[in-house]
Amino acid sequence: MKFFFISILLTIGVLGKQHTIAQGIIFQELTLQQAMSKAADPATPKLIFVDCYTSWCGPCIEMAKQEFPKKVSGDFFNPKFIPVKFDMEKGEGIDIAKKYDVKMFPTFLILDAKGEEINRVVGKAGAEEFIEKVKVALNPDNSMAKLKAAYEKDKNFRTGLPYAKALYENAKDPSVVLSEIFDNAMDYERFSVDYLELTLGAVEFGSPFFRKLMLDKSSIDKALGTEVTNRMIFDKVRKHMYLIANENGARYNVFYTPRQVEDIAYTIALLKLDPMKQEAHLCRVALYVVNKDLDGMIDYYKRYIVYLPDNDVFKGILDGILAGKVSKATDAQKTAIREYFQMGSRNAERQAKHYKSQLESISK
Repeated sequence: MKFFFISILLTIGVLGKQHTIAQGIIFQELTLQQAMSKAADPATPKLIFVDCYTSWCGPCIEMAKQEFPKKVSGDFFNPKFIPVKFDMEKGEGIDIAKKYDVKMFPTFLILDAKGEEINRVVGKAGAEEFIEKVKVALNPDNSMAKLKAAYEKDKNFRTGLPYAKALYENAKDPSVVLSEIFDNAMDYERFSVDYLELTLGAVEFGSPFFRKLMLDKSSIDKALGTEVTNRMIFDKVRKHMYLIANENGARYNVFYTPRQVEDIAYTIALLKLDPMKQEAHLCRVALYVVNKDLDGMIDYYKRYIVYLPDNDVFKGILDGILAGKVSKATDAQKTAIREYFQMGSRNAERQAKHYKSQLESISK
């Protein structure tokens, strides 16, 4: 009898586990052609949901392990779609990536039974939020084809902005559309917050369109605020300049000529960022690195970086960049680098004494 009850409990446990697994999206092991054939079944017509992932994509893994197994995901997708997934760097996935121009990961394609793209969703999201994005993508009025047709028929701000947003959200370059809007729209339209936030987020730093925008920076500052505008501009180059300064660009396929870094450094300098924040210095440091001018870099650190607040996390990042140059430094340069950190140590001691004094005065 005891064995009987144990067997029942184990059976319930196994069934329960199977039920839990089945709660989420059930991805089917099919080729895309097989998925199309299955979706075309007149008895159970469905759309095709394609998870385009790579093995190294962290957000792809998060969606697969955390969001797609949820019951709410299964309840929405399983009745309406034939869900399939492909690694975009292996097997059939390579051809799918080329055919549908998949360049960002994760990308989720919504296809009809003929394999024609209805729409796509790019990027990770929580299960509920992701479902809402798919619902929006399924609305015929939001299809890329319809938005493009509307804009091509009547190129204006009203048709152009939704089309540009859809392009951007689907990892496609909206710069041509945004540039056309900028050239033809009224000032109240092209200097609206909606247009500027999208445009500054999408435009390539240093491109002809970017330069055109900068000619009207005073109007952009008025609309968004100078600090917000400057932050959005700097954020476009922050990551790449950090990689250049750390000499890690090649590892991430990021390459800049000294002239390109110089142009970036000059542009950022003209923004007149707060000199007590690292943003004002990162591009300048990258310029020293790309020009292989370690002596000039050390001197710059002694003149400016040493006085940045030690409680700023980015001060530590800048210090780490300099420390990383020691292995390639001459003996004289190593001595100069040590002098810089000695200066920093003395500044830290003075700050510590200041805070200790303040603490003692409060404690009395």
